[in-house]
Amino acid sequence: MRSFAVFTDTTSNFTKEEMQRVGIREIIPFHIYINDKEYLASGDWESISAKEYYEIIRNGANMRSSFATSAQYEKAFRAALEEGLDVMSVSCTGALSASVKESMTAAKKLKEEFPEAKIVCIDSHGCMYSLALMLEEVCRQRDAGKSIEEVEAWVEKEKQNFNEVGTVDRLSYLRKAGRVSASAAFFGGAFSIKPIVVYDEIGNNVAIEKVRGRKASLERTAELCAEYILPDVIAEVGIAHADCLEDAQQLGELIREKCKEKGHKAELSFRFGYVESGVGSSVGPGTLIVGFYGKPEMRSLYKKKG
Repeated sequence: MRSFAVFTDTTSNFTKEEMQRVGIREIIPFHIYINDKEYLASGDWESISAKEYYEIIRNGANMRSSFATSAQYEKAFRAALEEGLDVMSVSCTGALSASVKESMTAAKKLKEEFPEAKIVCIDSHGCMYSLALMLEEVCRQRDAGKSIEEVEAWVEKEKQNFNEVGTVDRLSYLRKAGRVSASAAFFGGAFSIKPIVVYDEIGNNVAIEKVRGRKASLERTAELCAEYILPDVIAEVGIAHADCLEDAQQLGELIREKCKEKGHKAELSFRFGYVESGVGSSVGPGTLIVGFYGKPEMRSLYKKKG
């Protein structure tokens, strides 16, 4: 049985140190543009510091991002295939990015050149720390001797359990990204409305509730995490913040408290990091995104709106 190399993209929020610790072969970078100047996204923020990046957004710069291309995937996959390895790539949800389609395009081309190789490209139906937690388990299973087929089957069975819940601080950034209307952003700002957002079944971001004020948004995010988390399976929680570390740490404590109130016995561990630049350009400073392993029913909460 051939071993396989694991790939992902920068929406997984891994630093290079974390990537090496977990055993991911390569992280394929997205592209970000600040006033039309291009940078490569990175969990280590090598091109521009996270602090500087979010300050530039606050100052009203023209921001956009684009997905990793098939040429990038082809180059990365080829190097592994030439070493006699199979390839597994787990990408950002296809509902929000074309990254996974680009990986599939590269795989189709390379299969003609390496017909004996297995090249598996998976739509994670997630991103950020929910994707990172999934990839950690993928690498653990590979290192334990599972085949690429066994790990692929596990991902397809379990990916609905890797959940996300979060909130944005200002709707104006979503308006600039085309995610909400101008009127919704105006009235939301006037009344301090904060949407509570989760993944749906295909990995789209959907607002399931709206609350008033930052404190209420943190409380509700923590309550939902505590209600749907399954810490006896995976007790690690990732909290990504868009330049609001103190709020992220406060949210972590709220989640810990709410989980104890719910009777969860497992001791949670928390990982904190910046919202990566591609996602950050759309959601804006002040955003908080919690990734965890939990009940798949969370993904259908949008059906209960209203």
